[in-house]
Amino acid sequence: MGGFHLKNAEDIEVLAKHCKHVVIDTNKGVQPRRARENQLTILSSARRAAPASSSIKIDRDLYQQTRSVKQQIDKAYKLHQTLKVNFATQALAVRNSEDMDIPLLEKSISGLVESAIANPQTHIWLLNTDPSDRIDTDYCVRAAIWSVVLARQVGMHSHDMHILCMGTLLADIGMQLLPVRLVNKRGPFRKKEYLAYRKHSDFGVDVVSHYPDLDDRVAGIVRAHHERQDGRGFPRKLRAGQIPVLACFANLAYCFERLLRSNGEGPALPPAKALTKLYKQRALKFPEQLVVELIHLMGTYPVGSLVILSSGEVGLVLEQNPKEKLSPNIALLTDKNMAALEKPKLVDLANQGKSKIDRSIVSSYRSGNAANKLAGGKDLDPRNYCFSFFGRRVGFGSLSFRF
Repeated sequence: MGGFHLKNAEDIEVLAKHCKHVVIDTNKGVQPRRARENQLTILSSARRAAPASSSIKIDRDLYQQTRSVKQQIDKAYKLHQTLKVNFATQALAVRNSEDMDIPLLEKSISGLVESAIANPQTHIWLLNTDPSDRIDTDYCVRAAIWSVVLARQVGMHSHDMHILCMGTLLADIGMQLLPVRLVNKRGPFRKKEYLAYRKHSDFGVDVVSHYPDLDDRVAGIVRAHHERQDGRGFPRKLRAGQIPVLACFANLAYCFERLLRSNGEGPALPPAKALTKLYKQRALKFPEQLVVELIHLMGTYPVGSLVILSSGEVGLVLEQNPKEKLSPNIALLTDKNMAALEKPKLVDLANQGKSKIDRSIVSSYRSGNAANKLAGGKDLDPRNYCFSFFGRRVGFGSLSFRF
């Protein structure tokens, strides 16, 4: 057989009656193609040859969700923006050979970790829908937040989450000591440029070593966040268990963020496509456990991502359904003819009741893709909907609320 769809829980129950074991290969996608077989064989062989990574203790139930997205989205957004501004200031200080204000960063990180523990989905939503203009150092802040929500997913102690966030935030601080033309480089490096770029890890370690109050593990993250499980990373070509665990979190966070943004090396990917690419790299670049946990946290189609439905409509994922990962709550943004709706329509794919249209997700929608233009030549962008579905904000500052 060439493959078939499992659209609901009933389909899985039927499958369970006939099969003792089922292998799901997410690399093959909806329509498996023979052209991919050789590639998959090469990747599988490489994974078998890679050294086994140390087991990471996983406790998904350590933290309970205590706040809704509506309750904390404004505060979380402010935390994101504050950390971006503060880190940009400290990065500029390093470039100007000035001291960083580490306590200022620690204060921002403390609030961020607390908020992520209360509800990580709020931060995932904001990372995927943030409408603010991005500056050159924003990717470091975004990677730090990705690392925190992943750490919360595996049940990492809050103190260790603070250290991980600081280490991931400062992982690329050595870039500030490289020539500006190299920092702003778009597209692939030439050989000499790549050799110069690799020095940023050592430069970063030199920078953080000037702050004795920082935990030693911060320097470990800075030094090893480009190491790979198969030993092909830099600067020391460490393998699997030789790599500090926190550095593995940081590496995965930076790679995920790199896939989500266009930096001249390729187009930005939707979150679901980025997760698929990371899954192909499991056990080669990152511990397989971490990739699996990231997918479990994000869901097949993460909140804040655009999807194309079987009906031809385009929707925005609003909330995950814990029992049916392929059937989240969505907001329909277009009709079946790809014409934008005047007002989004909310649909729970897991409970469509007696709806005349039986909708299911077909694939991700890539914003900005010329092949996916709406009727009239316009395009959709999740950043236009950051605060659209969480009520109206009333009040000012900390006294405001949404209803």
